[in-house]
Amino acid sequence: MKQNKCTTIMPLDKTRIWLDFNEFCAIAKEDKAPIYLFSQTDITNDSDGNDIIIYDGMEVSVFDYDYDDENMPDALLADGIIVRNFLDQYPNVKWLIRLVKHKKNYKSGDEYVYWMSDL
Repeated sequence: MKQNKCTTIMPLDKTRIWLDFNEFCAIAKEDKAPIYLFSQTDITNDSDGNDIIIYDGMEVSVFDYDYDDENMPDALLADGIIVRNFLDQYPNVKWLIRLVKHKKNYKSGDEYVYWMSDL
């Protein structure tokens, strides 16, 4: 079974998988990294429409749309590691993503998330 994510309507810096940044669900105990719901199935698609098989420990780059006050889109970006769902309150979700800190100091001021316009 495949969970269709979305292809992008804007150019990105590289191929990424769409992540709904509204689906924050936990904070990692070890390093306080944000964790989000990622997928209900083992196959999803990337921003170019390619099927991607998801596995535990997989490194992925993700994006979401962020619209400004004038409804102009900018891509919200992050990188993370796929982990099997360990949260009982989300039984329909198979995979989570644990974000990793980015190495650059972007304008966003966030250690994990930045915008396409930062690049």
